[in-house]
Amino acid sequence: RNWQDGEGAEGFTNVPSAFFTLFRCTVGSECTDNNGRPIFALAASQYGWGYAFCFCAVQVFMSFGLFNVIIAIFVENVLAGAKTNAQSMKRQRLRDQSYFAFKMTELVAIIMQVSHDMTEN
Repeated sequence: RNWQDGEGAEGFTNVPSAFFTLFRCTVGSECTDNNGRPIFALAASQYGWGYAFCFCAVQVFMSFGLFNVIIAIFVENVLAGAKTNAQSMKRQRLRDQSYFAFKMTELVAIIMQVSHDMTEN
């Protein structure tokens, strides 16, 4: 069969061109043949609605599937960053408390030294 007769199958004549055509359709959203006609409409009119339905199902699956994977990766990174930030803030609060306790101990020691010096005089 001659695949160059404009029936929408030109992009599927061999495996590499089929993969490239599917990549363009699912990722790049440029699903046209060499003449700029939509492959979906050509497949539906030339080969029946079964092929068009399969094509549409793959498009919908890839769109939602790819979108969900990207969103899941983004949400996971945001949650990991928030967890790291929460741990950092907790560590900072603990450091502040120990620093405060150290400075208060120094202050009490200075006050006691001054009090002791005043009682000796």
